[in-house]
Amino acid sequence: MKRDTSGMRARDKAAFALSAARGVTIQYDLKEYRPMVEAIRAIDLSRARDGELTERAIAMRGRIGAGGDVERELPECFALVAESCRRDLGLSPFDEQMIAGIVMHRGRLAQMQTGEGKTLAAVLPAVLNGMTGDGVHVLTANDYLARRDARWMGPVYARMGLPVAAIGAGTPAPARRAAYDAAVTYLTAQEAGFDYLRDGMCRSPEDIVQSRRGMAIVDEADFILIDEARVPLVIAGAAEADDVDVAAVDACARRMRPGQDFSIDREARRVSLLPSGHARVETELGVTGIHEEEGADCFARVHAALHAHQLLKRDVDYIVKDGRIDLVDGFTGRIADRRQWPWGIQPALEAKEGVPVRPQGTVYGSITIQHLMGQYGRIAAMTATAVPSAAELGETYGLTVAIIPTVMPVARVDHPDVVFATREEKQQALVREIAQAHGAGRPVLVGTASVLESRELAGLLAAAGMTSEVLNAANDEREAEIIAEAGRFGALTISTNMAGRGTDIRLGGDARVTEAGGLYVIGTNRHESRRVDDQLRGRAGRQGEPGTSRFFISLEDPLFERYGVREFLPRGRPVNDPHVLREIDRAQAIIEGQNHRIRRTLAKYSQLVEMDRRSMRALRDDALLRGRLPAEIEAALPSPASRAAAVSAFLALMDRFWADHLLLVEDVREGIHLERYAGRDPGLAYIHRVGRAFDEGRAGVVAALVEACERAREDPAALLLSAVGARVPSSTWTYQIDDEAPIRFSLGLLSGGGIGAASLVAAPFIFFGGLGAAVAGLVKLLKRPFSPRRSPKANGGRSRPTDG
Repeated sequence: MKRDTSGMRARDKAAFALSAARGVTIQYDLKEYRPMVEAIRAIDLSRARDGELTERAIAMRGRIGAGGDVERELPECFALVAESCRRDLGLSPFDEQMIAGIVMHRGRLAQMQTGEGKTLAAVLPAVLNGMTGDGVHVLTANDYLARRDARWMGPVYARMGLPVAAIGAGTPAPARRAAYDAAVTYLTAQEAGFDYLRDGMCRSPEDIVQSRRGMAIVDEADFILIDEARVPLVIAGAAEADDVDVAAVDACARRMRPGQDFSIDREARRVSLLPSGHARVETELGVTGIHEEEGADCFARVHAALHAHQLLKRDVDYIVKDGRIDLVDGFTGRIADRRQWPWGIQPALEAKEGVPVRPQGTVYGSITIQHLMGQYGRIAAMTATAVPSAAELGETYGLTVAIIPTVMPVARVDHPDVVFATREEKQQALVREIAQAHGAGRPVLVGTASVLESRELAGLLAAAGMTSEVLNAANDEREAEIIAEAGRFGALTISTNMAGRGTDIRLGGDARVTEAGGLYVIGTNRHESRRVDDQLRGRAGRQGEPGTSRFFISLEDPLFERYGVREFLPRGRPVNDPHVLREIDRAQAIIEGQNHRIRRTLAKYSQLVEMDRRSMRALRDDALLRGRLPAEIEAALPSPASRAAAVSAFLALMDRFWADHLLLVEDVREGIHLERYAGRDPGLAYIHRVGRAFDEGRAGVVAALVEACERAREDPAALLLSAVGARVPSSTWTYQIDDEAPIRFSLGLLSGGGIGAASLVAAPFIFFGGLGAAVAGLVKLLKRPFSPRRSPKANGGRSRPTDG
């Protein structure tokens, strides 16, 4: 299909061309949906009594449940939902929302601009697919949106005879089970993943909460399916006490001197101990050396402490709230609930800030959101900013992006960026620009990159006599209240990226706001992804309202510092030169491409583990739900009465084996890039070693249980958990591993060039040190047998740090 791109913005043209080259369809021509919309509109239900709508919906559910054609029922179903929306919500779906609903029902992604009614559009396919009884999960960006949307749309589901429920972080197990039994469940992808992991450790079928995964409708799809897709969700259990004195390590790190005891590469986000630092660690902490087994963990903890002190910044990367460390999500600006840094960085950060050090425990299971999506029968999605990632969405999830037109033409004006040489110049210009708009009574929303920056800007504005509302991760509980007022006459709101997704800023019908030009959105930084920039822009100009957006950036901004972009910009040119703006756009596109390559590399490396996880889960489910054990164990059972004990022992042994296997996978992944120096392909070596480890570990579980069954013929106690060397963790908890920064640089040799390519090539050896110890570590790794073992890393340490 040919597409006229003459009216598209330059970057959208580029995205379209790239997607077309990769064979990914971006659907602009929506003629195929028009006949279905006409069929829906032809069904007039305006005179039907209230009870009749419910009766017709229940009858339809019966037909679908009896094997009826869901597609054939779509016109009447959508007409019933539309009439229910009019009666119960005072909202009548537009044709564009109908088209979006059809797009999602057919397993595609609907790109709808901000304020065009995605929440209402999602109800249409949710009701239709909820009638199948297979379960529909509407996956939202946060708990607040899940609760809000389920409550807001609840009357429509009730009239359709469909139970609807919401799940949040604090929902107890019985309520979760009931919520998953509803026809439609609103929740975050993280909660769905955590419940999947918890169910994978259940010892009784009655403890399982997640009953069905028929269809997922993903809101804010580019954020959930791209930005968050590679962040592992983890379930951990209690482990042995950690024998490393975190406080002593922290004190040692505080006394170290940059340039003498350690070096810092902020662009590559790494620290490296120097010889003086080695000697200080050995003397102050009483260890022999990094290459000795007893000293390895201690040196790893020192590196983690230096990383926490030198590379992680309070109110930028994290906040301290209620006596704990909360990570700040770089894409949304919100608190990243239940997220931790890996490799001992989390306890090091807690020691740095003087808050209680929380246990990290033994990881018993993990899954990424990308692989979680594979557990659903089908997926659909919606977002306002899919085009830049259309190729990746198609490649990874098979999602075609359909561009839904706006009901009213977009009246927002997106001005070119204003670029400054220094951050100070930018701040001065920001204050002047905000003062001018605010003085005219125009509502202004300023999007900042961090909690710290939002506070600093609020202080500068206060000094200039302007009072602002500040929305950031430190006061996210007031988000709905602040956003509700952000479009009023004279409003001045400063926000991190929190205001960029899942929120709707209304002008409130105030003619003064319209006359002043509508909402003025100002961005103070470019982000790694154009999608995040576009989300911020999209806060203005909803449903044909006037609005303006403009970004104020400086060459000292974190994005340009981190990726070394400044060296690529033309020297000697004024910062307002159009060529400079083009180069900044190009640099941002290169960063996006680099991040995409990293995600692809990570996906390739995780695919084998995902296959093994599914195999392990199938064996476990067979035992838990059906009482079936591998054939060798079945043949060795001493009696039918011993089956229950054997199943219990099998589940415990499999859980222990899988925890050990995950640790081994980390070990292999950390050193596998060095296979290149032996002339071998790292990918093939990884597949061979991890695959062999899984097969041998699973066989070891079966052999151990067969032996226990044979001993149980004489001694029934031989099948007890204590006798087979397995145990049930006394407690479990869930969290996410925020390992993006370390992994970003440990995959340099595999992911290719791009900005900072030299740093990427060097970094695999020195994220925690240098090449010499990395090679030594690999030698030790190659010598280690593939037997189940415990690793100090389970307690937050790092089994083989690399240091030069």
